[in-house]
Amino acid sequence: MFISRWIRSFGSCKKSAGLMISALALSLALVPDFPAEARVGLHQNYELQKVVIFSRHNLRSPMATDSEKRKNLTPHQWQDSQIPPGYLSNRGGLVETMMGESVKDELTRENFMMSPKDWEGKTSYFYADSDQRTIATARYFVAGAAPEANIRVHHKMEGTKDPAFDTKLPDTLDRNTLSSIRKGEDLWVRSFLSANKEEMNRDFRELERILDIYSSPDAKKGGFKGFVPEDLQITMKSGEKPKMKGSLKTAHSLADSLLIRYYETEDDREAAFGHTTTFEDWKKIGRIKDDFGILLYGEPQAARYMAMPLVRMMEREMKNSRKFSFICGHDSNMTAILSALGTYPYELPKSLEGRVPFGVKLVIEKWRGTDGILYGSACLLYPASRDIRHITVPREDVTPLRYPLTFHGISQNEDGMMKWADLEKLFHQAIL
Repeated sequence: MFISRWIRSFGSCKKSAGLMISALALSLALVPDFPAEARVGLHQNYELQKVVIFSRHNLRSPMATDSEKRKNLTPHQWQDSQIPPGYLSNRGGLVETMMGESVKDELTRENFMMSPKDWEGKTSYFYADSDQRTIATARYFVAGAAPEANIRVHHKMEGTKDPAFDTKLPDTLDRNTLSSIRKGEDLWVRSFLSANKEEMNRDFRELERILDIYSSPDAKKGGFKGFVPEDLQITMKSGEKPKMKGSLKTAHSLADSLLIRYYETEDDREAAFGHTTTFEDWKKIGRIKDDFGILLYGEPQAARYMAMPLVRMMEREMKNSRKFSFICGHDSNMTAILSALGTYPYELPKSLEGRVPFGVKLVIEKWRGTDGILYGSACLLYPASRDIRHITVPREDVTPLRYPLTFHGISQNEDGMMKWADLEKLFHQAIL
């Protein structure tokens, strides 16, 4: 399916953006070079058997916890959202419907899940975290992928905690394991800062420029001295989520709100509070969000613990008889899952967030080759940033982008296919 429309990676992977740590040893890997298109006749040799998707929710309104930072660290008046904080926006719903329609078209071309009856009953399964934005994302995806089918999105009561999506470290960790995790995180942070400090400083300066932070109430009172990478602190405790202190945490909150403003405001100067900006300038803002996620949820040893419930859920869906499974969570979940699986470093083209943009989906597919062997493929399916910004109704000319993934320790054949048994083993080994 998605492997049939590979795209070439634009630019080089950011150094240490996906560093793999094993027993406190670091190794850097470059993004592999993929063909712009799949080989002719690929689908004559493979028949689609199963699709398992893990999705980040689509575009939402700014979070309530960021409102004080916007008020105190920018002199500008922010437009109030018409929906509650953290809810899926109307634009996010439209983009997700478009993504569902695109998946439907791809499945139809593969003669897979062709009718509403194919989607109903035990053939498909949809599960979402208990937040409004994740439940709504799954429902909008269903509206695009299977509009005539009677499908239930499973979830716990809205507003309650679903432990499957919680990025807490287990409260059962022994002292030695917790010590190892903390040492790994410390090495992870120090290595990342060593490789990316100059870039982080440039990104911080761009955020300060667009938001006119030095004219903000806090700056005028002397409470803001400038964002710096060096004050970063991350703590890991049993039974708790990892916590961050320092400039990056504050900058991330502001960058998140600013990117949402970009998506919801089609005029460039208005989005940037009157400043002149380019797409590359906005990528600096997106990179702040990427850095936050990589540092807080991307250290591989800790990520395996944080991602374990969802990796286990995906492994179960890979092994059962269902043909299509869709699980919807958050960027923190996606970052931890990809790190736990040992994904090679990547940077998504045409996206302001190069790692885990709004609406991105990890797509795992099972194929049967004409040689009788079961194969697997993996990719990230995501909307281009400009499409999020300019879509007002679902359009046939707007399709998500696809980026193929590779994993440490798994080889591929000339068509980019992995052995399905190797992919299953990868998921099983990621479960502690």
